[in-house]
Amino acid sequence: MPETPASIPAPLPAPPPLPSVPADVPVWSSGRAARWSAVRHAPWARPLWSVLALVVTVVWAIAVSPEPPCTDAVPCGADWLGMTETGLAVGMLAWIAWLPELTLVAAPVLAAVVAWLELPDAGPGPLAANLCVLAALGFDWAAAMERLAARRRQRDLATDGTTARHALPVPLAPLRRGLILAGAGLVLIAVAGLCAAEGLVGVHDDLRHADRAVRTTAKVVGHDDSVRVRTADGRRLTLDSYLPEDHPVGGSLTVLEDGSWRRLASEPYDARFPQLGLLAAGLPGLALLVAGLLARRRAAALRRGPVPVLRVVARLDREGVMWIHAGDDAWGRRPLLTAGFVADAPGGDGHGPARPGDREELVRAAAFPHEALMFGAPYEGGELVLVTSFSDGRRVVVRTSGPVRLSGTGTGTGPEPAPEAGERDAAGAVPAEVPETLVTTGRPLSWGPGPLSRSVGAALALSGIVGFAFNARTLVTDGFGVRPFFFLLFTVSWLATAAELLNWRVTADSSGLWLSGWWKVRQLPWEHLRSVRYTRDGSVEIRMPDGGDWRLPGLGMPKSERRLRLNPSYVRMAEETAVLRDHPALRPTDAVSGLGRGLPLGPALLAVAVIAALAWAFH
Repeated sequence: MPETPASIPAPLPAPPPLPSVPADVPVWSSGRAARWSAVRHAPWARPLWSVLALVVTVVWAIAVSPEPPCTDAVPCGADWLGMTETGLAVGMLAWIAWLPELTLVAAPVLAAVVAWLELPDAGPGPLAANLCVLAALGFDWAAAMERLAARRRQRDLATDGTTARHALPVPLAPLRRGLILAGAGLVLIAVAGLCAAEGLVGVHDDLRHADRAVRTTAKVVGHDDSVRVRTADGRRLTLDSYLPEDHPVGGSLTVLEDGSWRRLASEPYDARFPQLGLLAAGLPGLALLVAGLLARRRAAALRRGPVPVLRVVARLDREGVMWIHAGDDAWGRRPLLTAGFVADAPGGDGHGPARPGDREELVRAAAFPHEALMFGAPYEGGELVLVTSFSDGRRVVVRTSGPVRLSGTGTGTGPEPAPEAGERDAAGAVPAEVPETLVTTGRPLSWGPGPLSRSVGAALALSGIVGFAFNARTLVTDGFGVRPFFFLLFTVSWLATAAELLNWRVTADSSGLWLSGWWKVRQLPWEHLRSVRYTRDGSVEIRMPDGGDWRLPGLGMPKSERRLRLNPSYVRMAEETAVLRDHPALRPTDAVSGLGRGLPLGPALLAVAVIAALAWAFH
């Protein structure tokens, strides 16, 4: 359907110019930016494939490798190498995605431990499984190398042909980047060290008692959480055991006794609880320490000397995330990369201290496409410094508060469209480009949950109904209690989330949008629709003329869907309704009625839960 000229707003004015821009600083053009954005790691190096390869092979190896029983000849005990193997395997699942630098070190170490522990004397099945684990670790290491190589290619391409290099603007705040992460990591590593020390002390005490102990043969007379035995002289003893079911009634075993200290000879102190504490504190501690040191190293590299400088367009979204565009993208339509930014020296132009309200002015001014100087080579995981200006021309310096992430379709929420010319402080937005998925025929358009959302919603609904019935039965049989009552309230909110994931719906017709949540359907006329955007937590946020928001929360799982390279339906809905808002000629001409507006599933799920609870409670 053709677009009417009246529906297209006037173009944005050029972003406010920066003061004192060096003449040799080039604009990061859309052409160069597009070539830079196309530099990505190979598809096989996606973290998803590396995680799947490791999980599948490790689960297979565990399944085909039986745990040897504890005997007097081969007693169990503290397995520190096995703990290291388990910890590295668990940590790798997170490090593959977020810390490829740590993966390069952890993968060879884990491979060496697997080869040392699992390959000698392994049967055909375990041998094949553990060889596949080693192959998966090699694949993970190669994928991490490819991802880091892609970052180097991005860094080199961004500065290719660019001779402009300048030192960072002064004054700068002291370098604190990474201090909190590294400090938290050191604290957790210290806690892990205390857990390890406690385990080693326990092992030493156990060995000291065992060396002095008297060995007594006893007969098993029963077991529950422990083992009950009767010695040859008629004494009855109760002994702790990690696997009491492995000692059948009537069987014989050996007891070690040293005064009041006694244990089974086949089950020495194995330090499992200190080891669990070691893993729980050590794995995140190591990750935080490495992340903090990498952040400090990259931030410090910006301050050592002249760095590449490019002219870009930047914009701050409502969640405090800065989106960087090509220098000639004055509309701010195509974000290239994003990161959290904090003011380094707000108002710090070298002529006086920051003034009250500068932070608020930065947020207000940066909400629109704004010219900025980008110091540093852009690449995924890197660090940058931006120099921009307030409306009165005063300079402001902002720096990354987290690693730089690439942008693109389906990879982030993106900033809201910029307001039209002449309406920067009012409602209205620059129209988005018409997506290829938007096909207008005059009939109403509808968007709903995708397969992943429905699958998760079905699982939540089933567990919520069971939980509701269980807690209702507890209230009926055991009387009123605070804990089951609060669990009952929690399962109601659980069912509300399940209802949205299963059957949310947004329908566009000639009158506006029909928004079907978990409990009711609401109509929003076109003239009341200010903006539609999807957020990083998978919610859709609709802004009203009075500045208020109406949200459909938790419609999807953006991180999982981005890993799977899916195009979620709620993303398409936000993009296409934004186009319909700005292009009246593309809106449906027919009206929708009845069930076409959506059917909230919350009442039905609550009814099923109540029926299930009554049937179970009074059965």
